[in-house]
Amino acid sequence: MSKDTHSTVLFDALGPKGAARVRSASITSGVVFLALIGWAVYKLSLKDFFEQSRWVNPLDIMIIENAWLPALISTLQAAVLGSVGALALGIIVGMGRVSRFMVIRGIASVYVQFFRAMPLLLLIWIPFTIDGALGTAGSIGLDQDGRRLFFLVLGLSVYNGAVLAEILRSGINALPPGQAMAGRAIGLRHGQTMRLIVLPQAVRNMLPAVLAQLVILLKDTALGFAITYPDLLHESKIIGNDYPNSFLQVLLIAAFVYFVLAWGLSKVVTVVERKTRRKLPKGTATVTASMPGQTEAETITPTPKP
Repeated sequence: MSKDTHSTVLFDALGPKGAARVRSASITSGVVFLALIGWAVYKLSLKDFFEQSRWVNPLDIMIIENAWLPALISTLQAAVLGSVGALALGIIVGMGRVSRFMVIRGIASVYVQFFRAMPLLLLIWIPFTIDGALGTAGSIGLDQDGRRLFFLVLGLSVYNGAVLAEILRSGINALPPGQAMAGRAIGLRHGQTMRLIVLPQAVRNMLPAVLAQLVILLKDTALGFAITYPDLLHESKIIGNDYPNSFLQVLLIAAFVYFVLAWGLSKVVTVVERKTRRKLPKGTATVTASMPGQTEAETITPTPKP
C-alpha cells in the first residue's frame, strides 16, 4: 500500500482536494500567526521592551551568581530527588498492579487512580500546610528550605509514582505472554519469572516513556513556587521585584531556561526511544514515550510483523 492511499487508525488519508484545503489552511494560519507576532513585537517596542538596560540588569554577573545559579541548582535538586522517589514508588506500585494477589492489586489500583486524579499542586500544598500547623518537619531537624524541598519532592514523588506505575504495568502487559510461560516451563517461580525474564524486558520497552515523564516532572518543580521553594520561578519573581521595569524580561529568561532543560531531556528521550526500537525483536510491543504536556504518559505500539 502506497503512502498516498495509506489509512491511519483515526482517519483516512486525504485526497488531492483535502490535501489542498489543509495546505491552504496551514499557510493562512501561518500568516496570521506571524502577523500576531509582528503586532506583539511592535506593541512591546512602543513600551521600550527591547531596551538594553531592561535585559542587562537581570543578567548582571552578580545576579547570575547569587540568584540564577542557586535557583537552577535548587530546581535540579528537586527534580533529581523527585525522580528517584517517583521511580521507587512506580516500581513498587507497578509490580503491585500485576500481582497475583487481589488485595495487593486492589491497593495498588486505588493508589494509582486516586493520586493520578489529584492536582499535583494540592499534593504539595496540603501536606505543607498541615505540617505548618503541626510542626512535624521542625521536630526532625529540617530548616525552612529543607522543609520546602521535602514537601515539594514528596508531592512530585507521589503523583509521578502513580503515573510511572501505569507505565510499568503497560510495559509488562505489552510483552508476549510466551515470555512468562517460558519462565514457568523451565521451573522458575512467579517472582523469579518476573524478576529475571519479564521485568528486564519491560524496563527496556518502557524506558522512553519513563524518561518522558521525568521531563514533565522537571517542569512540575515550578509548582514549588506555591510554597516559596527557591526554584527558578520563585527567584525570578524576586529579581523581577528588584527590577520592576524588567519583570517580564525576567520571566522570559526563566521560561527560556526551563525550555533548554526540557528540550535537552526531550532529545535524550528521542535518542533512547530510537535505539530501543532498533533492539526490539519483531512481533513485540513497545511503550511509546509521550511528549511533555500530555496527560497520559504511556501508549502501547505494536511492532508490525513481516
